[in-house]
Amino acid sequence: MVSRPVVLVAVDHATDIERVMEFALSTATARGADVHVIHVVPHRAALVHERTGHWRLERHNDRGVASGAPPASIPGSADHRDVHVRRVTLRGEPEHVIPAYARLYEASVLLVERHYGSSRFWRNGRVVGELARRSPMPLLVLPRRRLTEPPRRILAPFDFSVASAVALRTAVRLARREGARVTLLHTLNDVSPHMVFGGREAWEAVRRLPALKDVVAERLRRKAAFFGAGDVDTEVTTGAAADAILELDRRGDTDLIVMGVADRSWLERLLVGSTLGRVLLRANAPVLVVPVVAGAHPWPIEHLAGPPDSALFADPVVERAAA
Repeated sequence: MVSRPVVLVAVDHATDIERVMEFALSTATARGADVHVIHVVPHRAALVHERTGHWRLERHNDRGVASGAPPASIPGSADHRDVHVRRVTLRGEPEHVIPAYARLYEASVLLVERHYGSSRFWRNGRVVGELARRSPMPLLVLPRRRLTEPPRRILAPFDFSVASAVALRTAVRLARREGARVTLLHTLNDVSPHMVFGGREAWEAVRRLPALKDVVAERLRRKAAFFGAGDVDTEVTTGAAADAILELDRRGDTDLIVMGVADRSWLERLLVGSTLGRVLLRANAPVLVVPVVAGAHPWPIEHLAGPPDSALFADPVVERAAA
């Protein structure tokens, strides 16, 4: 029986442990939680027994063998007031083992660096992308740059799906708690209902674009108001969603990106591409990924869905993320 909330941290040979643990411990202190640090090694590697308190993590190469790099130290609970640090080393595949452990211990959030599980020579972000889609709880992906605490500007990409609605609700609650400001971003992919062949049609599409952006921006503000956010910023652009998110991130005024993600098959991701994958791999700001069952469905009409606190919008996973 878990008596306190759990902040779960996944580490491997490439993890900057001191930086990640500093963030994890501050998060746990604010939530009155404990920290569980999970290290997953391949099946053929020797299993290290679970320990608590002060411990040292040996760096391993991609084959699960100690690489001889200087060991990284993780402080125990005695160094951080009432936060208890637990180390667990398990064998298996991270994308399967970590979600299973998180579900068993009812972790409230999973922290991981963006290149977790990657080879030293190819930072592809595949494992983190799989964790984002399999995790039963919100996943916070940390970039290499120094983190800003608390966030002052939260970016919430929004495509009028259930997944983006849940992400917006999470962003609004985080902003309310931290005194931050929310920016809603939407990318238009239906500027013209058909292919433009002539200059006249192209001119008409360009002429209608400002009015269309105004309509969408007003719709975004109504969606935010549905969750109690009376004053938000809006950005309506054209083009690929990932490019728009990364462009706003590059401006330097984004401290946190909140994205809802619906489960998609590998074939869908192969054919359509993955906005989430590109953002996780290239964003400078931390990315909070909120998994949403049936998130690909369009958001129901507000007056039919009921108030935001109704059972239709109840989501204990997101409640834990924003708590």
